[in-house]
Amino acid sequence: MSNSAASPMVASSTSVVGKGSAKTTSFIPELQSMMYALGDSRRPLHETAALVEDIVHTQLINLLHQAAEVAVLRGARVISPEDIIFLMRKDKKKLRRLLKYIQFRDHKSKLLKTLDDDDPLDTDKYPSSSVNKRQRLVQDFLGSIDQTGEFLTLLGVDEVDEVKQERMERLEKHTRNMDPAQYSDFCESRQLSFSKKASKFREWLDCSSIDVKPNAFSMEILSYLAYETVAQIVDLALLVKQDMTPKAGDPFGHVISATFFQYHSSNAESAAACSTEPQSSAIQPAHIREAIRRYSRRIGPLSPFSVRNNRAVKELYL
Repeated sequence: MSNSAASPMVASSTSVVGKGSAKTTSFIPELQSMMYALGDSRRPLHETAALVEDIVHTQLINLLHQAAEVAVLRGARVISPEDIIFLMRKDKKKLRRLLKYIQFRDHKSKLLKTLDDDDPLDTDKYPSSSVNKRQRLVQDFLGSIDQTGEFLTLLGVDEVDEVKQERMERLEKHTRNMDPAQYSDFCESRQLSFSKKASKFREWLDCSSIDVKPNAFSMEILSYLAYETVAQIVDLALLVKQDMTPKAGDPFGHVISATFFQYHSSNAESAAACSTEPQSSAIQPAHIREAIRRYSRRIGPLSPFSVRNNRAVKELYL
């Protein structure tokens, strides 16, 4: 990997632009709210959100093009959830999270139908086959490619997601000292997602530029994956920020911090970035770059950013 921590992202961004998917719509304001809801400061930095947007946009565009290729190979006219799930099949943890999300969406749809009904106690009106359409579609597809039974077992496994559990515990601590007005803002930010901006999200991904376009269910999955990618980046950036914050009574704290900034001074671009970034409670762009650099050479959440695995969609989802 080169000295520049951002080099894989730059390479990926260049390849995406080459496919005619240059970004003209921006999600930076929404991303700042999402980052706040995920543990960043009340006013996330614009430049940090712009960097996160570039990473997420690159990954989603690459995933979209890869899914389009899979759809074409199977003779389909649209990108279906099966194409995306096929690309994710090697990462059981992320696939399990996606399946949980699909189950939640079906339960929500059933609940909304029940609330709108004049006789909500009459459950016979809603057979499982009609209200669990998403789960049924996914289950049928996983069964068709499951040679060992490992995929179908994911549907019945009810394990605690340690990553999400730690995230929720961190956010609970984050809200303890909030006053009612701050907590209200936080809750409002928690409601924001890419799926709430469906038309803008489709434009952001430049779906009109590809011949094989994603259907509604696929867009739902892509919006979920986009948010999860933001959450993953923020999780790791907060770990880096915590590690690089000198602790009282720690004789090595200043050494760690100095080493961190010395690394970013190894090239002109990083040095300029570090010298101009305000030292605040917000996540800095340098924290994002360091998180990607730190986790790029090992099997982990951001391992796909390594140069060895710098292959389009496989960077983050395989």
